[in-house]
Amino acid sequence: MGYKKCAKLLLEQDNILILTHKNPDGDCMGSAAALCSALRRQGKTAYLYPNTQVNSKLLPFVQEYFAPQGFEAEYTVAVDVAAERMFALGFEGKVNMYIDHHPGLEREAELLLVHPELAACAQVVMKVIKAMGISLESNEAELLYIALSTDCGCFRYANTDAAALDAAAE
Repeated sequence: MGYKKCAKLLLEQDNILILTHKNPDGDCMGSAAALCSALRRQGKTAYLYPNTQVNSKLLPFVQEYFAPQGFEAEYTVAVDVAAERMFALGFEGKVNMYIDHHPGLEREAELLLVHPELAACAQVVMKVIKAMGISLESNEAELLYIALSTDCGCFRYANTDAAALDAAAE
């Protein structure tokens, strides 16, 4: 699936739950929260699954996006979750769509948007947001920068390439 199709399908949904993985890192949480914010700006009801393993450094950036108790999702999107065994603790249910950058991992879903050539899931999410026809808000840019810098080791890892630096600059 391409970015435009992904954006179109997301915008056709409502009551969206965004799932993250066990022991989530900055790429997982930042990417998920930025997507959640963009969907809300498009008039969608969207929340993050309240992952209890988010560390105290990331929590202030993402907590406002957590689903309230009793929220019932109609559509679930997993962001930066490579396999079902990595679902956040306590999550049970079906995932409709995966957005990721990890190649060839185990997934069962209706739809996949996977770009293994990208250094971080943040880059995938950034392109999905743009495909919605909107620009990034400052909070989304901050969340995506956290995500990108985490997966690139503060831009010291070997996956730091021109595309990663361009995304960070944006």
